[in-house]
Amino acid sequence: MKSGTRSAEGQMDSSSSSSSSCRKRKAVDSLTSESQEKRERLELTAQDVLSVKDVCDLIHYITLRRSHSVRKPSWFSEVDERVTRVNVMFLDGLTQSHFYRYFSLFRHLRNKYSARWTLAPCSSDLLTSDLSREVTVCDSAAEALPAVVRWHPVIRRFGLSSSGLSHFLLTQEEMIKQKYPVKGGQGCEGFVCTVSAGLVTDSSPLFGLDCEMCVTCAGSEVTRVALVDSSGCCVLDELVKPPNPIIDYCTRFSGITRALLEPVSTRLADVQSRLLKLLPPDAVLVGHSLDGDLRVLQLVHPHVVDTSLLYRQEFGRRFKLKHLAQVILKQEIQSEVRKGHDPCEDALAALHLAQYFIRKGPREVLEDHLEDLWGLNCSKKNHVISSNHHSSPLCFGHALSTSGQSAVFLGGSVKTSDSLSNQQRLQCSSDREVVCVFRRIVQLYTLSVLQFSSFRNTLNQTAAVGSHLKQVCERLQQMCVLYVGPFPSDTTETLVHTLLKRWGPLRNLRLLHYTHEVHAEVVFKHLEGAQLALEHLNGYQINDCIIEVRRPVDESCLDLKKRLSERQGDPLNANVIYVSNLSCKPPRHEHQLQTFRQFGPIQSVTSAAEHAGKRGGHAFIEFERADSAQAALGVALQTGNRKLSACHALTPPHMTSWTRPVTKDTSPGRTEPGEECDERLLEQQMKKLDTRVGKVFRALEENCLSIVILPGDRIDAVDHPGLCFIHIKHSHDTPPTVCSASSQLICDWPT
Repeated sequence: MKSGTRSAEGQMDSSSSSSSSCRKRKAVDSLTSESQEKRERLELTAQDVLSVKDVCDLIHYITLRRSHSVRKPSWFSEVDERVTRVNVMFLDGLTQSHFYRYFSLFRHLRNKYSARWTLAPCSSDLLTSDLSREVTVCDSAAEALPAVVRWHPVIRRFGLSSSGLSHFLLTQEEMIKQKYPVKGGQGCEGFVCTVSAGLVTDSSPLFGLDCEMCVTCAGSEVTRVALVDSSGCCVLDELVKPPNPIIDYCTRFSGITRALLEPVSTRLADVQSRLLKLLPPDAVLVGHSLDGDLRVLQLVHPHVVDTSLLYRQEFGRRFKLKHLAQVILKQEIQSEVRKGHDPCEDALAALHLAQYFIRKGPREVLEDHLEDLWGLNCSKKNHVISSNHHSSPLCFGHALSTSGQSAVFLGGSVKTSDSLSNQQRLQCSSDREVVCVFRRIVQLYTLSVLQFSSFRNTLNQTAAVGSHLKQVCERLQQMCVLYVGPFPSDTTETLVHTLLKRWGPLRNLRLLHYTHEVHAEVVFKHLEGAQLALEHLNGYQINDCIIEVRRPVDESCLDLKKRLSERQGDPLNANVIYVSNLSCKPPRHEHQLQTFRQFGPIQSVTSAAEHAGKRGGHAFIEFERADSAQAALGVALQTGNRKLSACHALTPPHMTSWTRPVTKDTSPGRTEPGEECDERLLEQQMKKLDTRVGKVFRALEENCLSIVILPGDRIDAVDHPGLCFIHIKHSHDTPPTVCSASSQLICDWPT
């Protein structure tokens, strides 16, 4: 177990449930009922990020589940059996930032779609290629498996017969989804890349890696690194002195103290250099939730085995490393008698867990530990793990055709592979034509994919896509910026950080000494932190200085109040509040939850902070009803001597942070010549796109699964994530309007 983020992840044992996942999945469909106590546990889990492959897996499952035994995506809850059709709208050129920058213009997207997911950047070509790939279909023997085994997350991910090291490496998509540092990825600027071979074999060497961390004014930073080779020998065990002032040594978890680090001269660059020398080109790094270790090491390595994802559970839950070592290895690690964790011990445990899983294979691991690790009971266990069970690949287009179903692709540049050649492909000259054609043929196809390209074409004609996206991101970040001051002349960043962190986690803090008095420019990670600091910090006195809190004053912020008001009206957050200054200690935390239960039943509690310190816990509390959330905001909140502050949740549940680092080429709010005209034109495009989404949605039949994809973008090695909207149309939605001459129209269009 690790300090900071890792210690929070370690709280997720086999009986816990993912609060953030629950917030998202309940909008799609109801989850398996859980006790109120389990749902309300405070957990710091990473928010899910979908890939286009995940979306295609869902489409495959919906369209083929009745005719073939297709694996259900683990991220999606049970689907209503009445759902028979799937419609996909691909809004080319749009990103997540566009949606939240022009939030008020997307009336249909924000109100009609009950689920919203962050999407890794993709393209329309990638969507069609993933749709047409081979689908894994279980054979008749596997069909006889009890559901508890057939749909177990380990089997869904690795199959029954996977063997060899290469089968258990994280894919590039999985690494992006799990927030691993990748070359050119978001937040990985300046990271060191290892010298790695392009191909890893089953005989490639394994190295166990573990880090201990502290909390500085810049966030998590490494204080100790341990590397263990495949034979179990510790080849590296170094203390590291962070460059920034340390706020919390996290001694309880790391064992690191001020006295221990005082004589240390080793820096991060020294450790990086040693790791590069120790790791051969085909090395595979093994660790438990290794993404956090690689990020504090500022290291990019493409070949990774994550033991928290080998021994996986439903809904993204993860076992503690200590629990896995105790059950699988029969070893006791992270003893409470010893002060802090031993990274060599943790790295070795992760290495042995990976070696055991690779040696045994998922089938045998599940057979041996179905009950003692996963807590599942299967009376036919010996039959269930029969080696005769296997899966067979089947081309999606062929499977769709043999089941009597058909698909249609409409757009200006529709591209499909040969495997979908037996499906309709209709070229349309404009987005308007796409909508008109679809409304006439909506009832003829099980799967329809619509590509809207007008926004991408407008961008290409009016401005550089990169500069436009940068401007959009800057304007979003301005919503989280505050100017705070004046402060006494001897004020330090640590003092200001301590003062402000009670309202929410910070992205960046900078002291401004060139003003008449000392001020600070503060960027919060969440809109809520900035909002509460603005409401409560004005008038606070330090010595003779009376603090004032201001938002940026420039033309890009003139409509800031209106945009914040729009965020309060987001249906996804109607029953969610943000609370700051919570205690993170379990007994006090339970007492604080009792304070909020008086307003109504609580659905979930999700921490907003990356690190749980002694004070300054922040959380999103989701009630079962919106009126409960409103009631909680209408009174002064206090538990014991601790005063709590709360506001409407403004950050959507699928986002881990509202802000991200943005490089500025121009001063904030400065408009370049010609940009005002472009902005108005882009706003018109947004409105038209949303209107067309609404028209398509109204044309859909009842029990149709509607998916809208904002694909995101990748520009200058920077990822701009997209969005995926999902909703099952029900009888209370507007009924479809279909032209009676649809069959005649299909004959008039070329294939």
